[in-house]
Amino acid sequence: MPLLTLLPIARKINGMNTKKSQKVNTFTAVFQKVRGGYTAWIEEMPNVISEGKTKAAAKINLKDALELMLETNRIMSFKDVVGDVERSAISFPVHSVA
Repeated sequence: MPLLTLLPIARKINGMNTKKSQKVNTFTAVFQKVRGGYTAWIEEMPNVISEGKTKAAAKINLKDALELMLETNRIMSFKDVVGDVERSAISFPVHSVA
């Protein structure tokens, strides 16, 4: 089944509803001025990369890319699950590198 087809299904796994979730995650966006606009990526998730003609456009595109990557990761984490699972939130302090 194609991944995009699984998106609505993933929201229903174990009562998970990503549309109503009020959790806020904070990530570090890195912007680099390049010819024709900006390239941007998420420092904590190097596979999340985007671009835009302006910094504001790159930020919007990067947010969309991050949301899609997080939702895809959630789907893939349940892809081969058999039986009951327990989900739990974890928290830890983040130390800045710069």
